[in-house]
Amino acid sequence: MRFFLLFLLFSTLFLAAGCFALSEGQSPSQNVYALEIEGLAWNRSTIKILLTTPNNESWWNPIFVNSTLRAIGQWSDAISYFASHNENYVYLSSLKLEPTVLNYTEPGFDIYINWTESNLAGSVDEIGLTTLSSEGNQITGCTINLATHTHHGVPLIDGDMQNVALHELGHSLGLGHSNKTGDVMYPDIALLGAGKSVSTLDVYGVATAFAWMTYQFNFYPISSWLSGTPVVLPSNIQYSFLPVSSQNARPNTIQNNTTLQNVILFIELFLHPIILVPVLALIAFLIIITLISMLRRRRAPKAGS
Repeated sequence: MRFFLLFLLFSTLFLAAGCFALSEGQSPSQNVYALEIEGLAWNRSTIKILLTTPNNESWWNPIFVNSTLRAIGQWSDAISYFASHNENYVYLSSLKLEPTVLNYTEPGFDIYINWTESNLAGSVDEIGLTTLSSEGNQITGCTINLATHTHHGVPLIDGDMQNVALHELGHSLGLGHSNKTGDVMYPDIALLGAGKSVSTLDVYGVATAFAWMTYQFNFYPISSWLSGTPVVLPSNIQYSFLPVSSQNARPNTIQNNTTLQNVILFIELFLHPIILVPVLALIAFLIIITLISMLRRRRAPKAGS
């Protein structure tokens, strides 16, 4: 009985901790490195991004602006490096991501990034959501919504926000999901995980979505060169994670220390009423059983008396 109760307790804690592995539900195939393409493309090489910060919200943490700016910088670093080391894709050097931070919304931008406290789209596991607007196959606008808290009410740390922003920015550039575990565009996002890096597969997908830049500076009909089928990393390009500059790398802070944050998360989970109350009830039950057992032993008649 005692073993069963202890097993039940640890099973509850394990399942609760597992709730923080956020999945968008895709079964990967690791035979080839493939990346889904939305079949949509921007008609410009300079993408203007507006980060709109909330005003006087109690749940807001200004550090998330820096997290998202670093994510934008990571994409810029990766695209620039890929273009300079692959002569067939040198045209990507003309692709620019230009961020602006304001506390109000202003027209004239291509991508709008904003934050909300709770999970998105009525889902318990949606902490990032990208919505593309299009005319035919041409992207005309994009909105990225980032949640600052999980559905349990636990705030994301700085590094988590950077990872989520990296993933959503990939969608804003026309990318779908990757089949490579650990890739920035892989659909599973584990909170309190290590910092993500943009891969050669990710930038190859961007190169495909901006292939019109290869031959001319003017955009021309997408249907003639872009399909919605997944792209496969060419055999002459090795799958690898692209370098990032120190200013865009995930900071080595206590908040971004995954081991420490996992310990804190475990404590927070343990202290959550859903877990703490049954645990205290179990402890009280075991104490009562132990006391009853001790009283029975004391009252039991001694042999020969």
